[in-house]
Amino acid sequence: MLTTLEKSFKKIQSSIINNFKQVESSNETQISSDTWKRTEGGGGKTFVISDGNFFDNCAVNFSSIYGDKMPDSALGKKLAKKIDYGYQAMGVSVISHPKNPYVPSSHMNVRLFGILDKDKHIKEWWIGGGYDLTPFIPFSEDIISWHNAAKNTLNKYDKNFYKIFSENCNNYFYIPHRKERRGVGGIFFDNLSILSLDDSLDMLNSIANTYIESYLDIISKRNKIKYSPEEKEFQLIRRGRYAEFNLIYDRGTSFGLQSNGRIESILASLPSDVKWKYKKSKKYKMMENTLLKNINKNWNE
Repeated sequence: MLTTLEKSFKKIQSSIINNFKQVESSNETQISSDTWKRTEGGGGKTFVISDGNFFDNCAVNFSSIYGDKMPDSALGKKLAKKIDYGYQAMGVSVISHPKNPYVPSSHMNVRLFGILDKDKHIKEWWIGGGYDLTPFIPFSEDIISWHNAAKNTLNKYDKNFYKIFSENCNNYFYIPHRKERRGVGGIFFDNLSILSLDDSLDMLNSIANTYIESYLDIISKRNKIKYSPEEKEFQLIRRGRYAEFNLIYDRGTSFGLQSNGRIESILASLPSDVKWKYKKSKKYKMMENTLLKNINKNWNE
């Protein structure tokens, strides 16, 4: 069973890697693909593209780890569950930071956590994941299409999922010290075990497929737009919000650190180039006002 589950997640990773390779056309792009093992048990594969024509950097991570004590960040509502024989956690996480500020950053992850019995079989399990979009120069038609695709996918499994998951996303990707969201949302869920295991895996695969299809559609429409140095600087400064959220609030980062994960893989989600600047230009303030109107809007209504 565990081998079958791992194959499913590896297939998701391979599909996204192949799509991202086709987007990146530069022969000088730096591509790294590392298979690694974890001392406490398990391992994974980290794939990174950087310094390309399309990507400043992106990372597509697969991991499957096991251990005796599950980190608190993974347990959530199931904190009271007793774990006598260990746990297994596996999943795929994706982060894309394009070079062109007209193309949003994006994030997706799908994961499964299992509590093991004495024979090292999964006796209890739950899934989580989702995806979100972080534009810098927003287009309302892209955001609407992004949300509609998520809704159509989730409706196949439960008509209530989209409303719940999209609200979760708005709440989860809120940056308290900035009093703003990280982006324009999408879907986010955790501790879900109401579907069968087969249906749960099918839903995770559908979510991953919808993410990449939706994102590639945006890329095809926006990547050829020429941008100015001021627009690039705006992107780099706003990327600071992304770094702040990932380092301070992100549950996936916390899980990786608490489980003694591979630091290089955990931090591969951070943008390669970021700026923090005290004094902002008038152009910056104008662009930020436009962006914040979109970020603070509930696109799921």
